[in-house]
Amino acid sequence: MRKLFISILVFAFLFSGCVSGVKIEKNNTPKTETVKKEKNIKETSQKPEKEISEKDEESIKPEEKKEDETTKPEKTGVLLGKVIVVDPGHGVNSYTKQEPIAPDSSETKSAFVSGTRGKNITEEQLNLMVALKLQRALQEKGAQVHMTRTVHNCDVSNIDRAVFANDLNADISVKLHADGNDNTAVRGVSMLIPGGAHIKDFAVIEKSRKAGTMILEEFVRTTGAQDRGISVRNDMTGFNWSKVPVILLEMGFMTNPDEDKLMESDEYQEKMVAGIVAGLERYFSDLQAQN
Repeated sequence: MRKLFISILVFAFLFSGCVSGVKIEKNNTPKTETVKKEKNIKETSQKPEKEISEKDEESIKPEEKKEDETTKPEKTGVLLGKVIVVDPGHGVNSYTKQEPIAPDSSETKSAFVSGTRGKNITEEQLNLMVALKLQRALQEKGAQVHMTRTVHNCDVSNIDRAVFANDLNADISVKLHADGNDNTAVRGVSMLIPGGAHIKDFAVIEKSRKAGTMILEEFVRTTGAQDRGISVRNDMTGFNWSKVPVILLEMGFMTNPDEDKLMESDEYQEKMVAGIVAGLERYFSDLQAQN
């Protein structure tokens, strides 16, 4: 009996230890799982905040860019898309070539001439200075500007200049020159346009006359220069080979000290350019009204 009683006590003791061990394992497991779940909840709750902030940044950035971007105004007006050749007369070279003054003529003239000069600069320099300013002003109005030269050295002949405009099918070719005279008192601006001795296209002659008249009027109005009028020329190579409207502006006399000084200044050059642009706008407005 005594042995049986002891065996029952030992068995009861061992059974209670196993049960408590199971309980400990069960108690530990929920704690671990709880920690993991809490960690997952924190990570899950943090992710949406990060995603939202990235989306917010993406949605804000385009708006910020729009505010920073400066919208350029659209070019409008009658000069928009017009093909204009700006031809600064003369250039530096040492050629002595002769060329026919017209396709149907055996008469020849020098293909390259040096032009006149003032106190500080030559005619070719003045022509180029004004031409580059005119190029910029016309481009700002939306015109497609093509230059016969942009530097001083130039091997482009008078025929080459005309063919250049013809190949572009230009709406007009504007030749820029300055005058000279033995009499230093002579001053003023004049406009040269083609005659019909060699040009058989009446539309070219008529459009050239109209453009020349309007540009001269606006030039005089803007600069206050003396108006020496319009001269019709049949002896100019650059005119006679042209198949598009063409004019030649003699901006003033470099041999007149006062006018030479004026034309050398940036301020007066801008006035000359403004007059030319205003004249071209009148000319194309008139053509537009007729169509």
